[in-house]
Amino acid sequence: MIRKSAFYVLLLLFIYVTTFNIFITGIFKVPAPLIFLAPLLLFDKIKGTPFIYGYQLLVFFMAAVLYKLIGEADIPGFFAVLITVLCFAVFFNYVIANSFQRITIAIAIFYSLLMLSGLLMFIDHQYSIARLRSLLVADDVLQGPSGIATTIFAFGYQMAALTAFLFSAVILFKKNWLFSLLVMLLALSFIFFGMQRSVFIAFGFVAVMLIVFYYRAKSIVVFCALLAIFLVGQNYIGQFSADKKQQNIFNKNETQSGRNEMRGDLMSENIAVITDYPFGLLFYGKNWNDVVQHNFVYKSGTSVITSHNAYLMFITYLGPLLGMVLLLLLYLKVGNIIGRAFRQIHRKENALLISLSCSFIAISINSFFHNEWLLDGSGPTLFLYFSILQLAKISTQKTLVVHK
Repeated sequence: MIRKSAFYVLLLLFIYVTTFNIFITGIFKVPAPLIFLAPLLLFDKIKGTPFIYGYQLLVFFMAAVLYKLIGEADIPGFFAVLITVLCFAVFFNYVIANSFQRITIAIAIFYSLLMLSGLLMFIDHQYSIARLRSLLVADDVLQGPSGIATTIFAFGYQMAALTAFLFSAVILFKKNWLFSLLVMLLALSFIFFGMQRSVFIAFGFVAVMLIVFYYRAKSIVVFCALLAIFLVGQNYIGQFSADKKQQNIFNKNETQSGRNEMRGDLMSENIAVITDYPFGLLFYGKNWNDVVQHNFVYKSGTSVITSHNAYLMFITYLGPLLGMVLLLLLYLKVGNIIGRAFRQIHRKENALLISLSCSFIAISINSFFHNEWLLDGSGPTLFLYFSILQLAKISTQKTLVVHK
């Protein structure tokens, strides 16, 4: 009983620190994922499991060397990414292994933590809980209202993953209509009060895609019903936008309309940089500051900002050809798994895999508007990446080994 309890505690702590991007802080003087992974490997490793993530680690290593180490000359960032990726690969390969029970528990913990973060965001709207948030994330919080995250942008990645999963799960697992309605409203509330437009776009994309694949011809009826609901509810939406005291996604659109135009300028100017340096900044011996330091679009006070598009920044450094090849190698296997799952979307045994896939697609779309992504050591993104790979492997096994 003690060993079983210790396993669950260590599992929770490992998923906690990786989900909320807690690495080296004032509390943890060594990489936090290693602290909790080591005893899991020592006492709870499933023996006789061959290592299957050599390909992924090789691609991550090549991409990190070119992008982080050589391109950005970010040595701490390079090692942080490699350590985080390695921890996830080892965790899923040896601790989760071929146990369906363990992976479902890990997934449940992951989304429960995201749910907790979302609920704290609701509280943060009404009361100042910066000290509590700082304690939970083991770092100084910079923005709010938010959940267990230092910035609202990091929180956005959590909500992109959570809301897409909630939406897809209630459809695929076919729960009763009242429960499904409540879950849908909760997901929309996270988007509404989370105030991240990128999350809304990611959620909308995944929702449309899932409805089309799942309902097929009937999706026209579903979209017509949604349109009718939107038209009826327009007046209520207008009331939320008119109330300037309330912080929500509509008020943010009103107050930051100029920022929307700025985001478009950032991306268009980034494309111009790629055009000027078609082989990538890496091969011209330049970095981002060298090529944009005189561009007023990227000036924020005395500092230089990025285009807030993780994929464009990656291609900017490596060039379109090499950058696209490495992106293809990074996403190829997980993309094939997602594609096969969607082609068999009505099979009950695929419900969890497709829900994870929707979550991963949403969080990946979110990276089109911010800097965090797979190669930046994003905890939620990497968890979903490896959980999809591992769950697909488990699903192909004829027998599932259950470890209590």
